[in-house]
Amino acid sequence: MTQVDFHIVPVLQAADRYAYAARLVNKARSHKHRVLLAVDDEAMARSLSEVLWSTPVESFLAHSLLVGSDDDVQIGWHAEPGQHHDVLINLAAEIPEYFSRFERVFEVVSQDPAVLNATRSHYKFYQDRGYPLKRHDLRDRV
Repeated sequence: MTQVDFHIVPVLQAADRYAYAARLVNKARSHKHRVLLAVDDEAMARSLSEVLWSTPVESFLAHSLLVGSDDDVQIGWHAEPGQHHDVLINLAAEIPEYFSRFERVFEVVSQDPAVLNATRSHYKFYQDRGYPLKRHDLRDRV
């Protein structure tokens, strides 16, 4: 069954949330996992891509948009996840329909009210269906 982790971060801005997601990608890649980052649309994908390209050189995160390539790190806003089934980082307002095909799902919860509301409903959705949940509250580590 898919393991779902909620990472609660003390940030408001989307760019800071994306930077935290980049840290998760870097950690997953250090363990040789393939990662799909789910977003709402192409504009959000391009903003996230800029953050991933600007990570420090020592943790370079090569990636692509999910448009037919088969890279280990991809950003998608599509109804299909391509060949991915390992790690999903959900930054979208909705839970992708395909989430259950992944071994792990990470939800990054920022303090932005819209994100808080969306991720609270995500938590309830997973909980109601019996998915194993973990919370990582990073708000006290400022």
